[in-house]
Amino acid sequence: MSEFVQSLRDKINSRKKMTSRLYQTVLAGKASKHLLQNFVIHRFPIKNHWTRNILGIASRIPDHQLRVELVENVFEEETGHFSHSKRHLETFVDFGKALGVTQRDIDTAPMLPQTQAVIDHNVEACNTTVHFTAGVASVLLLMEGQPPVVSAGNQSMLSVMRDVYRLPPEGYEFFVHHASAVERAGGDHTAVSDLEEDHAETAEILLDTYCTTDELRIQAHRYLDRAIDRRHAHFDAIYEQFHDPAAEPFRYAA
Repeated sequence: MSEFVQSLRDKINSRKKMTSRLYQTVLAGKASKHLLQNFVIHRFPIKNHWTRNILGIASRIPDHQLRVELVENVFEEETGHFSHSKRHLETFVDFGKALGVTQRDIDTAPMLPQTQAVIDHNVEACNTTVHFTAGVASVLLLMEGQPPVVSAGNQSMLSVMRDVYRLPPEGYEFFVHHASAVERAGGDHTAVSDLEEDHAETAEILLDTYCTTDELRIQAHRYLDRAIDRRHAHFDAIYEQFHDPAAEPFRYAA
């Protein structure tokens, strides 16, 4: 890994998802039904833009093979073709349905300003005339280059949804594809999902190949700083508006 890419990684690692109170609460198995419902409702809009953001990057990549890697990953996200599942966003909605959230609930919920700010950043970085490496650093690498999202008790999003919140298989399928795989890692904190690992590796290659001037590297850092700030403001908004410490932790009952 180049020194430049490592400097971006260091920023991501210093404010990883697990530094947020939202993810700490969810991974500790202490989230109420209300918090989990709003986790789905307010994370969905960002996930709904994800493939369009990545296609915006891919459309401007000169190298055919690197372009194909992103397009294939988007194809999997949109269809579930390679994993023999279904559209990944649909499995996220299924997670919501297990919590009593409908697609209409998601579609009609008022957009949090902090959610809109993340979407606005991602569109600007990936889908405008801003050099695509800004999007690679502040969207692709930030989202797919996260350290494993596991609790102090070594619970991943998959294991906590399955074993603690006791969701049915259709309720946790999204996390089969996207959660850190501590089971595969032999119980340690080292493994991330195959999809995220592939995306992150492609992002690193793209940055080393195309983000080669001082101007572009300064821009990449600036966009990453803004993305991290907005992302954590989004996490904090969900936590502060929908978490009640006195509420009972959710446990699924068929």
